Amino acid sequence: MSVFSHIPKSTYIKGIEWLSDRIPYPDHSVKGDTYPVTWADDDAIYTSSGDPLWGGKEHGLDVERLIGGPTDYRIDRINNMDGYIGWGGNGPKPTGMICVDGILYLAFQNLKGARKPPHSLSSQHGSDAYIVYSANKGFFWVPSFENIKEPMFPGHKFGGPSFVNFGKNNENAKDDFVYAVSSDQWDNGSNIRLGRVPKDKITIKESWEWVCAFTPSYEAVWSHDLNESIPILSIHKWMGVPEMVYLASIDRYLMFSWRFHKDFSPEDGTDLLIIEAPEPYGPFSLVHVEEYWEGKNFTPYCPRLPLKWVEPDGVTCWLQFSGSWGVEGQKNGYYRSNVRRMRLIMK
Repeated sequence: MSVFSHIPKSTYIKGIEWLSDRIPYPDHSVKGDTYPVTWADDDAIYTSSGDPLWGGKEHGLDVERLIGGPTDYRIDRINNMDGYIGWGGNGPKPTGMICVDGILYLAFQNLKGARKPPHSLSSQHGSDAYIVYSANKGFFWVPSFENIKEPMFPGHKFGGPSFVNFGKNNENAKDDFVYAVSSDQWDNGSNIRLGRVPKDKITIKESWEWVCAFTPSYEAVWSHDLNESIPILSIHKWMGVPEMVYLASIDRYLMFSWRFHKDFSPEDGTDLLIIEAPEPYGPFSLVHVEEYWEGKNFTPYCPRLPLKWVEPDGVTCWLQFSGSWGVEGQKNGYYRSNVRRMRLIMK
């Protein structure tokens, strides 16, 4: 039985069409991965790079700014984030970023280092998440890393929150909540959970709540107890760090996920999944499944959709993603930001 047999095909979006080849960032020396993105009120795209291998700070994470369009953007390092150290799963790695009312919020995982993941012994990480904020566009973050003692979200259930972005400075938000989705493993996880929090209480752990049930009419029921939460979507070993955005032009939520074709191998390709829904909790429908996305050798991961780069027709956009950190990836310059133009094919 197909792992997708419980998910109907979308009756709203027929699929996608790739409109360009992959375009790597032109400066080979600017390396990194994961890149959660948000479109801020100052019109820049802000992000955080995991293991940013381009001089000075090279592991843990940093904070960066993207200036320009998808074919000519420039990456500037805003903050080294010096206390955030450790390679791979042994150090904090970024999973989500959002700008709300001019304030940046960054979600990261692995506060306590690598832990045994639930679905693959070869994976490194995906647990113990925390959220910090910056009121000056990334130059100073609260709390400081040395003052963080325990994760906001211990364990794997909400171990890598990725904020649901709603446009520039979150201007298309439908209510006064900020939402985030999380897999239960950085790569090849199986379950996605959805949390929400009032937009003025994002860093207050007790204010978060999660989907814990559904009514007969498919309305979400929420609980402040993470242990009572249920997955909003389960696909065995297909749920890497997710990306969900609200696309106002079509009034739909798009979610992107991915998996390594061979467990935790940066050299054997990845598979891409795109689904859509009328609400952030579903019901979900399949848009696109692509085996060996970008071929068997490139091994892309962490697809992101910068909403600033959605074109005027509302369905043509640019996907941003990371490239292999492995031996071949380093040798061939894959380990850096990449973009590719695509279009949603509407029914």
